[in-house]
Amino acid sequence: MSHNQKNKFAPGAKQNLGNQGKKKQVFFSLEVLHETKSDTQTLVLGHIAYHHAKHGKFNSSVSSIAKHLCYSINAVKNALSQLLSAENDEKQPLLFEECTKGYSRTLSLNLKHPLAYRLLQSYTQIVHGQQAANTLPLYGLQLHLFDSKSRYDSRHQHKMLMLHALISSKIKASKLSTRNKRDTYQQSISQLSKKLGWAYMTVKSLIETMQPLGLFLVLKEQVSRVAKFVFGEVKASKAKVRQATIPIKEREAPPIERYRDIPIA
Repeated sequence: MSHNQKNKFAPGAKQNLGNQGKKKQVFFSLEVLHETKSDTQTLVLGHIAYHHAKHGKFNSSVSSIAKHLCYSINAVKNALSQLLSAENDEKQPLLFEECTKGYSRTLSLNLKHPLAYRLLQSYTQIVHGQQAANTLPLYGLQLHLFDSKSRYDSRHQHKMLMLHALISSKIKASKLSTRNKRDTYQQSISQLSKKLGWAYMTVKSLIETMQPLGLFLVLKEQVSRVAKFVFGEVKASKAKVRQATIPIKEREAPPIERYRDIPIA
């Protein structure tokens, strides 16, 4: 992490897909994360999928994607290159490119790919309110929670906000549940690691980063000799908007295994 990297924390923000411009957010699917094994590809595809569902295609520049998602242009270019290519002749790419005019890219989901088809159905259901079968759960990543100036050194932050989105969604689902209703979400690091397909130490580091930022109330419990974290919401009435600096140990160059994704079992 760079020494001047800072996180901008704004608690109490409501997730609203229709308010995406003001909220500066992007939605993603765990199934896409498992398929690509790349958080960058997953978020880039989520951004394009939203525009495909809303406008019939994505027609803009690589720099606009980078600016919205707080990535470098090279990171987005590399992600698009992977999404537009297939692993082998038997598989379809997730994205299709119609044409390129100058800096503008016209992209759409490749509906011949089963996962891309399900992803479009999922976004269409949210954007247009059209009921569809076999949709994917989508998680809202709040991009406004950190300073976009840090996009050139932001992989840890993107992963942290993906984890934040997953936990927030689980807490919300628990509160709405008719059975076992509660306002917390309990998981071990191993369980979260399996859900996201990330290394154990990556998830551990992300939780350690989130705790001082006040994104959640976090308690640690021992359950049948397994350490589990209990995540709870920060109450809007008590939360204060504040600027939190990444701890020094998080700025230092971390071991590579922290960021190396592991294959999904």
